[in-house]
Amino acid sequence: MRVALVDGLVTLYYDGTKKLYNQELSEEWRNHRDPPRNQDDWERLNVSDECKNYWKERLSWQQVIVVHGVSSIPEYTFHHCQNIQRVIFSNTANWIGRSAFIYCKSLTSIKLSINLRFIGENAFSNCNLSSAFVPPRCIEIRYWAFAYNRNLEILNIPQRTKLVEPHWIIRFTVLCSKYPHRRADRGVGVWLKNINNDDKFALHRVCASFEPTLDLILDTMKEKGGPKAFKVKNSIGITPSRYLNENPYAKVTEKEVIEKYVLQMMGEVSNTAEV
Repeated sequence: MRVALVDGLVTLYYDGTKKLYNQELSEEWRNHRDPPRNQDDWERLNVSDECKNYWKERLSWQQVIVVHGVSSIPEYTFHHCQNIQRVIFSNTANWIGRSAFIYCKSLTSIKLSINLRFIGENAFSNCNLSSAFVPPRCIEIRYWAFAYNRNLEILNIPQRTKLVEPHWIIRFTVLCSKYPHRRADRGVGVWLKNINNDDKFALHRVCASFEPTLDLILDTMKEKGGPKAFKVKNSIGITPSRYLNENPYAKVTEKEVIEKYVLQMMGEVSNTAEV
């Protein structure tokens, strides 16, 4: 396990060789959830030096890179690491334990492993995510996994993924706080797994999918009236362009899609004219 400065962020390369969570020191810290602002504040804390050093280290991390070879993130590993802004998983990671990243209040971006199969309860609860794309191989997501991410607007979950107590998956997130008519007890689980399932919003589904392909987007655009389809908003006000911008797996941009579409249409027009 090593720490380095990457993209201006203090980055922990997590290799799983060290157990990062210490229950006793976490209990000792229980009444000090707001981190001290300076050295004097640290000195005044009524906790042991061991506890101070433990939390100084945890609060120093701003980015986590889960290195190749790590298959699981144990429960509570990064809980209350309030300064972590970004987490990047290697594709060997397949299991995220309970409360692994709970209360990482600065966490705005995650790139999950394509081989991820399980997300435990409270795994990303009380973070600050705006979007999350769960890979197709994920078998199960437990309750409260994305709860209290109040800025979460895009959450794409594959059809085959089992949602355990789905009405708790994102309780009090965007669907409840910004759109009260979409209460947790009114089919949130269905909304999650069938986002924009109406044929009217087929392009949204394409752009929100895991690693959306240019060919699939182009085919759908042809059915939906061309580039103007990118301007059509869904029921919670998100355009397909937004999906592409937010999806960490998208290998195409709106500009590339439209340029390719226009070239294809020009080619079809030219061919028709020649005939």
